[in-house]
Amino acid sequence: MPQQERGQRRVTALLSAAESVVAEVGYQAATMSAIAERAGAPIGSLYQFFPNKVAITRALRTWYGKQFQGVLSFLDEDSGALTIKSFVNQLIDSTISFVESHPAFVPLLDAPSETRSPASIRHLLRERVAEFFMARKRRLSKQKAIRLATVTLQILRALNQLYAEAQPRERQHVVQEFKVVLLCYLTSQIGPGQPSRPEFNRK
Repeated sequence: MPQQERGQRRVTALLSAAESVVAEVGYQAATMSAIAERAGAPIGSLYQFFPNKVAITRALRTWYGKQFQGVLSFLDEDSGALTIKSFVNQLIDSTISFVESHPAFVPLLDAPSETRSPASIRHLLRERVAEFFMARKRRLSKQKAIRLATVTLQILRALNQLYAEAQPRERQHVVQEFKVVLLCYLTSQIGPGQPSRPEFNRK
Protein backbone atom coordinates (compact mmCIF):
# COMPACT_ATOMS: atom_id res chain seq x y z
CA MET A 1 0.00 0.00 0.00
CA PRO A 2 1.50 3.36 -0.99
CA GLN A 3 2.14 5.87 1.77
CA GLN A 4 0.64 8.94 0.14
CA GLU A 5 -3.11 9.44 0.35
CA ARG A 6 -3.46 9.88 -3.41
CA GLY A 7 -1.75 6.56 -4.05
CA GLN A 8 -3.90 4.85 -1.42
CA ARG A 9 -7.05 6.11 -3.14
CA ARG A 10 -5.82 4.76 -6.47
CA VAL A 11 -5.08 1.34 -4.99
CA THR A 12 -8.49 1.24 -3.30
CA ALA A 13 -10.16 2.08 -6.62
CA LEU A 14 -8.21 -0.69 -8.35
CA LEU A 15 -9.15 -3.21 -5.67
CA SER A 16 -12.80 -2.20 -5.93
CA ALA A 17 -12.61 -2.73 -9.68
CA ALA A 18 -10.99 -6.13 -9.18
CA GLU A 19 -13.75 -7.03 -6.71
CA SER A 20 -16.40 -6.10 -9.26
CA VAL A 21 -14.81 -8.04 -12.12
CA VAL A 22 -14.13 -11.18 -10.05
CA ALA A 23 -17.68 -11.09 -8.66
CA GLU A 24 -19.07 -11.02 -12.20
CA VAL A 25 -16.86 -13.52 -14.05
CA GLY A 26 -14.87 -15.40 -11.38
CA TYR A 27 -11.14 -15.55 -10.78
CA GLN A 28 -10.19 -17.56 -13.85
CA ALA A 29 -11.96 -15.32 -16.36
CA ALA A 30 -10.90 -12.04 -14.73
CA THR A 31 -8.15 -10.20 -16.61
CA MET A 32 -5.88 -7.30 -15.81
CA SER A 33 -7.22 -5.35 -18.78
CA ALA A 34 -10.82 -5.83 -17.59
CA ILE A 35 -9.87 -4.62 -14.11
CA ALA A 36 -8.10 -1.55 -15.48
CA GLU A 37 -11.05 -0.77 -17.74
CA ARG A 38 -13.52 -1.14 -14.84
CA ALA A 39 -11.38 1.22 -12.76
CA GLY A 40 -11.16 3.71 -15.60
CA ALA A 41 -7.38 3.58 -15.34
CA PRO A 42 -4.61 2.99 -17.88
CA ILE A 43 -3.31 -0.57 -17.84
CA GLY A 44 0.13 0.82 -16.99
CA SER A 45 -1.27 2.39 -13.84
CA LEU A 46 -2.57 -1.01 -12.74
CA TYR A 47 0.78 -2.69 -13.39
CA GLN A 48 2.49 0.07 -11.44
CA PHE A 49 0.90 -1.29 -8.27
CA PHE A 50 0.22 -4.93 -9.19
CA PRO A 51 2.55 -6.81 -11.57
CA ASN A 52 0.03 -9.58 -12.33
CA LYS A 53 -3.38 -11.04 -11.49
CA VAL A 54 -1.99 -13.10 -8.63
CA ALA A 55 -0.68 -9.95 -6.95
CA ILE A 56 -3.92 -7.98 -7.17
CA THR A 57 -5.96 -11.03 -6.11
CA ARG A 58 -3.73 -11.52 -3.08
CA ALA A 59 -4.18 -7.85 -2.22
CA LEU A 60 -7.95 -8.16 -2.60
CA ARG A 61 -8.07 -11.25 -0.38
CA THR A 62 -5.90 -9.48 2.20
CA TRP A 63 -8.27 -6.51 2.06
CA TYR A 64 -11.19 -8.85 2.63
CA GLY A 65 -9.35 -10.74 5.36
CA LYS A 66 -8.78 -7.58 7.37
CA GLN A 67 -12.42 -6.58 7.00
CA PHE A 68 -13.59 -10.09 7.94
CA GLN A 69 -12.11 -9.59 11.39
CA GLY A 70 -15.09 -7.30 11.98
CA VAL A 71 -17.31 -10.38 11.88
CA LEU A 72 -15.97 -11.20 15.34
CA SER A 73 -16.63 -7.73 16.74
CA PHE A 74 -19.55 -9.10 18.78
CA LEU A 75 -16.96 -10.88 20.93
CA ASP A 76 -15.62 -7.52 22.07
CA GLU A 77 -18.91 -6.57 23.70
CA ASP A 78 -19.36 -9.24 26.36
CA SER A 79 -18.03 -12.58 25.22
CA GLY A 80 -18.11 -13.93 28.76
CA ALA A 81 -21.91 -13.79 28.78
CA LEU A 82 -22.35 -15.49 25.41
CA THR A 83 -23.71 -19.00 25.32
CA ILE A 84 -22.47 -21.38 22.64
CA LYS A 85 -25.83 -21.04 20.88
CA SER A 86 -25.60 -17.23 20.87
CA PHE A 87 -22.04 -17.46 19.60
CA VAL A 88 -23.08 -19.75 16.74
CA ASN A 89 -26.03 -17.55 15.80
CA GLN A 90 -24.03 -14.34 15.77
CA LEU A 91 -21.00 -15.85 14.05
CA ILE A 92 -22.99 -17.36 11.20
CA ASP A 93 -25.35 -14.41 10.78
CA SER A 94 -22.41 -11.98 10.70
CA THR A 95 -20.60 -14.18 8.20
CA ILE A 96 -23.60 -14.28 5.86
CA SER A 97 -23.94 -10.49 6.10
CA PHE A 98 -20.28 -10.18 5.17
CA VAL A 99 -20.66 -12.52 2.19
CA GLU A 100 -23.69 -10.58 0.96
CA SER A 101 -21.85 -7.26 1.15
CA HIS A 102 -18.59 -8.53 -0.41
CA PRO A 103 -19.57 -10.02 -3.78
CA ALA A 104 -16.14 -11.39 -4.70
CA PHE A 105 -15.66 -13.24 -1.41
CA VAL A 106 -17.10 -16.58 -2.53
CA PRO A 107 -15.54 -16.58 -6.05
CA LEU A 108 -12.16 -15.97 -4.40
CA LEU A 109 -12.47 -19.18 -2.37
CA ASP A 110 -11.53 -21.07 -5.53
CA ALA A 111 -8.55 -18.86 -6.38
CA PRO A 112 -5.06 -20.47 -6.30
CA SER A 113 -3.39 -20.91 -2.92
CA GLU A 114 -0.67 -18.40 -3.80
CA THR A 115 -3.31 -15.65 -3.74
CA ARG A 116 -4.36 -16.32 -0.13
CA SER A 117 -4.19 -13.56 2.43
CA PRO A 118 -1.21 -13.59 4.81
CA ALA A 119 -1.14 -16.35 7.38
CA SER A 120 -0.98 -13.69 10.09
CA ILE A 121 -4.56 -12.60 9.33
CA ARG A 122 -5.88 -16.16 9.47
CA HIS A 123 -3.89 -16.68 12.68
CA LEU A 124 -5.57 -13.67 14.32
CA LEU A 125 -9.02 -15.04 13.46
CA ARG A 126 -8.19 -18.47 14.90
CA GLU A 127 -6.71 -16.91 18.03
CA ARG A 128 -9.76 -14.74 18.65
CA VAL A 129 -12.16 -17.67 18.33
CA ALA A 130 -9.88 -19.88 20.42
CA GLU A 131 -9.84 -17.27 23.19
CA PHE A 132 -13.62 -17.42 23.38
CA PHE A 133 -13.54 -21.21 23.64
CA MET A 134 -10.96 -21.10 26.43
CA ALA A 135 -13.06 -18.54 28.31
CA ARG A 136 -16.08 -20.80 27.88
CA LYS A 137 -14.25 -23.90 29.17
CA ARG A 138 -11.48 -22.98 31.58
CA ARG A 139 -9.69 -26.35 31.45
CA LEU A 140 -9.51 -26.34 27.65
CA SER A 141 -5.91 -26.39 26.43
CA LYS A 142 -4.67 -23.78 23.95
CA GLN A 143 -3.85 -26.50 21.44
CA LYS A 144 -7.35 -27.95 21.63
CA ALA A 145 -8.93 -24.48 21.42
CA ILE A 146 -6.94 -23.67 18.28
CA ARG A 147 -8.04 -26.97 16.75
CA LEU A 148 -11.69 -26.19 17.52
CA ALA A 149 -11.29 -22.70 16.08
CA THR A 150 -9.72 -24.09 12.91
CA VAL A 151 -12.60 -26.53 12.40
CA THR A 152 -15.12 -23.76 13.12
CA LEU A 153 -13.62 -21.52 10.44
CA GLN A 154 -13.57 -24.40 7.97
CA ILE A 155 -17.26 -24.99 8.65
CA LEU A 156 -17.86 -21.33 7.83
CA ARG A 157 -15.91 -21.78 4.60
CA ALA A 158 -18.15 -24.70 3.61
CA LEU A 159 -21.22 -22.66 4.51
CA ASN A 160 -20.10 -19.82 2.27
CA GLN A 161 -19.63 -22.16 -0.68
CA LEU A 162 -23.00 -23.91 -0.31
CA TYR A 163 -24.79 -20.63 0.39
CA ALA A 164 -23.50 -19.18 -2.86
CA GLU A 165 -24.48 -22.27 -4.86
CA ALA A 166 -27.97 -22.60 -3.35
CA GLN A 167 -31.09 -21.16 -4.93
CA PRO A 168 -32.24 -17.99 -3.12
CA ARG A 169 -35.26 -19.75 -1.59
CA GLU A 170 -32.96 -22.47 -0.18
CA ARG A 171 -30.28 -20.25 1.31
CA GLN A 172 -31.95 -19.66 4.65
CA HIS A 173 -32.42 -23.41 5.04
CA VAL A 174 -28.72 -23.94 4.36
CA VAL A 175 -27.88 -21.37 7.04
CA GLN A 176 -30.11 -23.08 9.58
CA GLU A 177 -28.59 -26.50 8.90
CA PHE A 178 -25.08 -25.15 9.38
CA LYS A 179 -26.14 -23.59 12.67
CA VAL A 180 -27.25 -27.04 13.77
CA VAL A 181 -23.97 -28.59 12.66
CA LEU A 182 -21.77 -26.02 14.36
CA LEU A 183 -23.82 -25.92 17.56
CA CYS A 184 -23.82 -29.69 17.91
CA TYR A 185 -20.08 -29.85 17.25
CA LEU A 186 -19.11 -27.11 19.70
CA THR A 187 -21.53 -28.28 22.40
CA SER A 188 -20.11 -31.80 22.20
CA GLN A 189 -16.58 -30.41 22.60
CA ILE A 190 -17.13 -27.57 25.05
CA GLY A 191 -20.56 -27.85 26.64
CA PRO A 192 -21.91 -30.54 28.95
CA GLY A 193 -23.12 -33.66 27.15
CA GLN A 194 -24.69 -34.10 23.74
CA PRO A 195 -27.23 -31.42 22.76
CA SER A 196 -30.63 -32.20 21.38
CA ARG A 197 -31.38 -30.93 17.88
CA PRO A 198 -31.74 -27.17 18.38
CA GLU A 199 -34.41 -24.91 16.95
CA PHE A 200 -33.47 -21.71 15.13
CA ASN A 201 -36.85 -20.25 14.26
CA ARG A 202 -37.15 -22.36 11.15
CA LYS A 203 -39.33 -21.03 8.40
